[in-house]
Amino acid sequence: MFRFQAESMGLKEKIDIYLPQLVLAFCALLFLMPIIPRGLRPLVIILLLCCAIISAIFDKEKFRWGNFLLNSSIIFIYLISLLYTEDIDYGFRKISTASSILLFPLIFSLMSKRCIRFILNKRFELMWLFIIGTIILCVGSFLKFTTHYTFNDSILHFPNIIRSDISGWKIHPIYLSMHIGISMIFSLTIFNKGIDLKRTLILIFLNITALFFLMIMIKKGPIIALVLVILFLTLVFKNKKLYLISGIAAAAIISTIIFNPKVQSRFAELLQVQDSNGDMTNSTNIRYSIYHCAVNILPEAGVLGFGIGDGKNELINCYEQDAAFLAVNRYNSHNQYLGFILNVGYLGLFVFTIFILYHLLRAFSMKNYLLIAIILFYCIVMFSENILERENGVLFFAFFINFFIMLDWTLDGKEISFKENLIKS
Repeated sequence: MFRFQAESMGLKEKIDIYLPQLVLAFCALLFLMPIIPRGLRPLVIILLLCCAIISAIFDKEKFRWGNFLLNSSIIFIYLISLLYTEDIDYGFRKISTASSILLFPLIFSLMSKRCIRFILNKRFELMWLFIIGTIILCVGSFLKFTTHYTFNDSILHFPNIIRSDISGWKIHPIYLSMHIGISMIFSLTIFNKGIDLKRTLILIFLNITALFFLMIMIKKGPIIALVLVILFLTLVFKNKKLYLISGIAAAAIISTIIFNPKVQSRFAELLQVQDSNGDMTNSTNIRYSIYHCAVNILPEAGVLGFGIGDGKNELINCYEQDAAFLAVNRYNSHNQYLGFILNVGYLGLFVFTIFILYHLLRAFSMKNYLLIAIILFYCIVMFSENILERENGVLFFAFFINFFIMLDWTLDGKEISFKENLIKS
């Protein structure tokens, strides 16, 4: 009997030691998602979920119902809309794509405080992993292209070939631009925390590389969002050194826009908005035509919307009458807020707004500026992209939001006080 108790205590001690480290390892893989093949990402999430369940059972933690219901609320609105949508199959596919909105709140609502404290204490190292992973994806893809194309052609066609020529890592340039934006937000947070000269030089080099690829892809939404968020972080951190770093970064972006003819022409589209057609299209005109159609059918969407399976179909029906070019290419609303109304109505938009405002207000009260910056960045990009309807958008949004929300939690007992350690940078 005593031998059995001793063996049980030994097992408990092993779990005490290794479970938090295992959770950290899977979180590290999620921060490395840019270079993790898309087919392996669900496996990593499921393994992290299993660890969260084990930690909850072992540490006898209560399930955080409030956090789970609030942070996964939009997925329940999607599920309700299946009751009145006609295209059930497409609706289930969209919900499957958005499943991370359910899984990450579930994982972190289950996870024990001991494991949460452990991974949050390593958050700066995890942010380094995401920055490095994003740069590896950019540079690795570029070097692969140079084996088939000339250097100049690789630069010219980089935004197109990353969508088709890197099997397992195919990514739309707007989502890679968003990864770069988040990487630079992490970089500012790390720099503000304080690092030695060697790490500072490495961080500067990585961000110059990131900025190079950001300018190659020239995606206006992420660039505008990044400039605004850099301004926000510079003001709230009140770090004199950061003023210089942020000023140089913003000046580099703005100077490229002004003096690079190709980049300048892309931003000049914002001042030359008109309906698109098969002969004259650019991203701005396409979006203008999409929004024109979307706004026309918003009254029909009403409080509940057309349903998660029918919102896009209704939009395409409108295209067929007013913009056949858009119907052929089956464009979505290219605006997440319009997408909410079309799919799940003003009720869905209201639920999402409550989710965002609650966490913004709470983050402001806790001085969790990193979370605020991430939310603002994604919410600004949402004005031009349905990021919650694509895997490379919703997966990163759901993970980062739910991970850094935990910095606002009061961890009692033996846990570290968030006011002293978790959110101060």
